[in-house]
Amino acid sequence: MIEPGMFGTASAKALSVQFDSLSEYKNMVDVLLEDLTGSHANHEKLADNTLPAGKLGKGFPEADALFKSYDTVITELQKLSKGLAGTIEALGIAILSAGKGYGAVDDDTKRRMAALAKEAEKEYVPERDPWVEEQARLKATNPPPTTTAPGTTGTSGDTSGGTV
Repeated sequence: MIEPGMFGTASAKALSVQFDSLSEYKNMVDVLLEDLTGSHANHEKLADNTLPAGKLGKGFPEADALFKSYDTVITELQKLSKGLAGTIEALGIAILSAGKGYGAVDDDTKRRMAALAKEAEKEYVPERDPWVEEQARLKATNPPPTTTAPGTTGTSGDTSGGTV
């Protein structure tokens, strides 16, 4: 039998454990972000180590194609690194907000979270999203059922609702 007050205490303990877990997780996220920004995988450091045009040779198409491929890979790695850093930072903010509630988060943090969300939305490419692809595939294989409005037969388009 549940005694009065037991539910509140148990809930408070459960929330405390969840907050502690989120705090530990946030610390882990912060360490990952610090590791990423301090490593050679940082999008700014990737840009520092690029090859100049013509370094692979001049005057033949294979060198141009190789350089273009190299440049594409570096550019995509920079985007990935920047996106990961933003995602990790946003996750840390979300964890912090979950512990205190969004109302208790200061305005600078709210603005930063909004900026991170805007940047993520700007960089989003639906064609690369496996969820979008899966939803399109499901829609193609399972079209939505047709429904009829009240008073219609659903076959001839007659909406009079009565007989002639």
